[in-house]
Amino acid sequence: MKIKNYFIIVFIIIVLSTDVISSQSSIEDKMYTSLNSYPCTRIMTLNGQIGCSSSHGGDSGILYLIDSDESYHNYFSYNQQKDIIVVFDSNYFNKTLVLEMYSKKKMNGALVLTDIGKTYPYSPEDQYPIKQFGLYPDSNLNWNPNGDGFTYMNFPFPMFALELKTSIIIRNLSTINRDGKYPAYGAELDSFMQGAINAETCLRRGFCEPVGGQSIWSSFSEVIDQSKPIILVMLPIDATAFFRDLATGTDQSGYALTVLLSMLNTLQGVDKTKWDKEVIFAMWNSERWGYVGSTNFVNDLLNFNCTSLDSNNQNSCSSPPMLDLTFEQIKFENIYAIIEFNQIGRPVNSGKKTPNKLDIYNLVFHPNGGAGANQLMDVFSQSTQSYENSTIQFQKTTQNELPPCSSMSFIKEINKKSAPNFIGTLVITDHDYQYNNPYFGDEQDNSGNINTTTSTLFDMVQVFSKSIDLLAGGNGTVKVDDLFIREINVCLTQSITCNWVTKLMSTFPYNPIPNFYSGVYGVSPVNHITPIETRFIFRMATYLTQHRTNATNCTSDNDCDTSSSICVNKVCLYSNTHYHNAISLAFSFDNSKSSWTIVNTSYPVFVESNWDYTTVRLFQVGSYANEIWFLVSGLIELLLSVGIIFYIKKYLSKRYKLL
Repeated sequence: MKIKNYFIIVFIIIVLSTDVISSQSSIEDKMYTSLNSYPCTRIMTLNGQIGCSSSHGGDSGILYLIDSDESYHNYFSYNQQKDIIVVFDSNYFNKTLVLEMYSKKKMNGALVLTDIGKTYPYSPEDQYPIKQFGLYPDSNLNWNPNGDGFTYMNFPFPMFALELKTSIIIRNLSTINRDGKYPAYGAELDSFMQGAINAETCLRRGFCEPVGGQSIWSSFSEVIDQSKPIILVMLPIDATAFFRDLATGTDQSGYALTVLLSMLNTLQGVDKTKWDKEVIFAMWNSERWGYVGSTNFVNDLLNFNCTSLDSNNQNSCSSPPMLDLTFEQIKFENIYAIIEFNQIGRPVNSGKKTPNKLDIYNLVFHPNGGAGANQLMDVFSQSTQSYENSTIQFQKTTQNELPPCSSMSFIKEINKKSAPNFIGTLVITDHDYQYNNPYFGDEQDNSGNINTTTSTLFDMVQVFSKSIDLLAGGNGTVKVDDLFIREINVCLTQSITCNWVTKLMSTFPYNPIPNFYSGVYGVSPVNHITPIETRFIFRMATYLTQHRTNATNCTSDNDCDTSSSICVNKVCLYSNTHYHNAISLAFSFDNSKSSWTIVNTSYPVFVESNWDYTTVRLFQVGSYANEIWFLVSGLIELLLSVGIIFYIKKYLSKRYKLL
């Protein structure tokens, strides 16, 4: 009888436990509200780590708003018995204030509001970005005067930026906290990063992947004619930000990318039969992490040697692994000229007017390579002078050094030669010396940070396209498509959910804000992690430079027979457009361990930590008196419950012999 009764009790316990487990998630949903947010993640370097991480399981605290000098100073005397999550108005989020607050008072985490932008110039990058990997490692120039190096600091607590609507809500709730009202509001921040110590340790443990991505190069020629000189038109494709999901980088890269893709659209309509030079358009990835994409490309042009072709694809190498060997058509010694667009979205008003009363803006030439560079400047200057109402004009820099740019990767290789054959190099920017970009490497380098005069954007495309056509051997007769320029500008600087994305992509972005952080390279040399922005640019370049089509009723790119073809509306489009690996030469893949290793520390070493998920959750907190009352009430209820259970047990045992 007793055994049967025990089974009944066990059954009741199981039923009750199941009910508790099933209701746990609903209770949790009522306790917490998830917020739309963008985490500060952790990156390991050769000697340590940068970025942020929460503790395992997350960190929580009461929200405290810093939105004025008064609230900042009051923070240090804030008599709060609980841990604190600081909510920063963007004006108070910088290296100096965060370090001072953390050093003087415990901070469990930080939330950064994006509803109101900074009212002063600010950059979390260095004052000379990635100087150690450029041409002038000992330079005394400060190209980025607003930089404080915040991006390269390490913080042992989580930090998140909040999206616009969420920022407005959290600002209001944090104000309630600061005013001492109840219920108060707190937040739990969870961004535990698995990587730790440094890059070597993190890779060995399998918790990191190298920062990198895929560069893109494209040509109108079906096959590169190796008897012709090469004009290389290029730019860096990636951008940085403290919160990397918000690396829109509109002046860093997005505006120039708009110009280059619009040039492809313009030049596809010119007569290229007269071109006596090959023109290659290149977009380098992971440049902001040490010119990784351009350096890798130069190294492969000069040193790559395939010892075993892929048996299933003769344009692919199995040892060492390289998915696409088309780059071997390009000979380094054939490069005749390099033209790079690098931060051209904020040209300075010259104070002059066109004949039809429009403002004229200055772009700046940064030449290298003697007579070859002089010829490039002459052609660009003549192109703008021949256009009566051009709203752009050129001036030559006053500096003796090139600004930080991808061209350095090529010039460094030229300088190694005992008898260098100088390549005429021309870097075009919107600044002579110090950056005009007040938010270089910051989340506010967005669509509001560039010249919004459409006539200036149109004129850049017009003048640049005309110049390239003339340099290649054409007659300089070009016609720009204003509508295309407007549309692609929206895609790359405002919303990646534009019409061209819908037309060319089979997937849709989760976040409509364009994000040009390069990301991580991938888990192996042939397993890449390619963001939607990079894939869109590849498909856009393929579409604009297509040389033939095949109506195959394809449903995906796999139905087309080459890696440089794409499927659009059941038609295969073929182009000489290709990805190229953008991974630092510091890394090599160890097949025996299926992991990346560091083999050459003279190249950039940046690896990003893995993580399971990141989240910010809001919850309510009662007053201290209420919490004491709830505790006492709970204890009383517990004691009463225990007493009732003992009484019932005694009664049942005596009356029915059940227990």
